[in-house]
Amino acid sequence: MNSLGMKLAVVQLVLALLVAPRPASGQSALEATGSGTVETNCLATLAPRCTVTSTGPMTGSPVLPGAFALRFDTGSPSSLNGYPGGAGDTFNHGVCLPASYRGALSETGGDSLEFTHAGLVCEEAAPGSPYVYTGTFRLTGGTGRFAAATGGGTLSATFTRDGAAAFVTLRGAISY
Repeated sequence: MNSLGMKLAVVQLVLALLVAPRPASGQSALEATGSGTVETNCLATLAPRCTVTSTGPMTGSPVLPGAFALRFDTGSPSSLNGYPGGAGDTFNHGVCLPASYRGALSETGGDSLEFTHAGLVCEEAAPGSPYVYTGTFRLTGGTGRFAAATGGGTLSATFTRDGAAAFVTLRGAISY
């Protein structure tokens, strides 16, 4: 290749590098689990316009140990959890309600992730029984090393009425 041809090839290569899109940062698995306490204004049973807030310690990957906060507000209409009881059915069914709001994962060192979520919360049995929440989440922001984070996944949580305990798990993908 002559000198002029070599220079043109180098110029084309440099131009290609300058205008080529940058590769996206690597996507990683995201997992966080925690347990904590629950505060709610749903006293006897789940109902529209209830608010449930849970906070406590969490661990995960790539999120380091720290704390979680999860809140959801219930909507309506309600539906029975399972099939309505018929003649001879002695099992009381609780209600299921749509729910959504937001949450956060905060590392002990200060970096954090924020997310929105939407799903369904259902009493396990009769009104006033423990309840479960299943939904999806989407990362909406963060601080520190998570300032440009994007991603999402599934969220599940169980809540007891006795002692107001919660167990929360997030699983999904994150790019940051």
